[in-house]
Amino acid sequence: MERVFVVAALACSGLCISSTSFAQESTPAVTVSVGADVVSSYLWRGQECGGFSVQPAATVTFNKPAISIGAWASAELFQKDAAALNMTEFDLSLTWNPLEAFTVGVTDYYFHTDGYIGSLNLSSSSSHTFEANLAYDLGPLALAWNTVFAGCDLGPDDDRAYSTYVEVSAPWKLGGVDGSAAVGASLWDDGFTLVDTNGFKVCNVTLTANKELFSIPFFGQIVYNPALDKVYFAVGVSF
Repeated sequence: MERVFVVAALACSGLCISSTSFAQESTPAVTVSVGADVVSSYLWRGQECGGFSVQPAATVTFNKPAISIGAWASAELFQKDAAALNMTEFDLSLTWNPLEAFTVGVTDYYFHTDGYIGSLNLSSSSSHTFEANLAYDLGPLALAWNTVFAGCDLGPDDDRAYSTYVEVSAPWKLGGVDGSAAVGASLWDDGFTLVDTNGFKVCNVTLTANKELFSIPFFGQIVYNPALDKVYFAVGVSF
């Protein structure tokens, strides 16, 4: 919060106004960021969602209301076998930061099985999946809650599953390498985490390490899915 104190002296008032104007100009109204990752495997919430992939992303942030609009995509470059389809995904997100550490958002996950606009509806037959997101960063720990509320998300009885994934993560730093550790779980029966066990299940234990080499940021991930008893490993580079 910025406070300006008005004093009687004209010189001091001018200094305050100039300082305030400089502070306002130093923070742009809109910020745009563009980047991409290249990964050996597309790993997400304890699942392998694709092989060698390129994952571009772009975000437009309106700093005054702290609202961001983001686009993220993943394209699998090589087929695992002749019968497999290359995994492609395009996601849109809308997030709001009412507090610096608190984020509220909505994500639209789209998988290229049907036309984008033609399948843009809230029914279970849609190729879109709509998820509400809450996150709070405590510093040493970050908490996230994600619940699907519309779109392609069916439970065991072909009804609305309201698939919910929660995660606790923490940053770490050791020997010039930094990263994060995370534990995530699906809270009840759902069709979104691709796990057939019933009820609550821990489905993601992830250790991520980041290291810059030749001014290029590399990262590696080891993922264990207790519900499936599977281990995954991936490396990637960010641009």
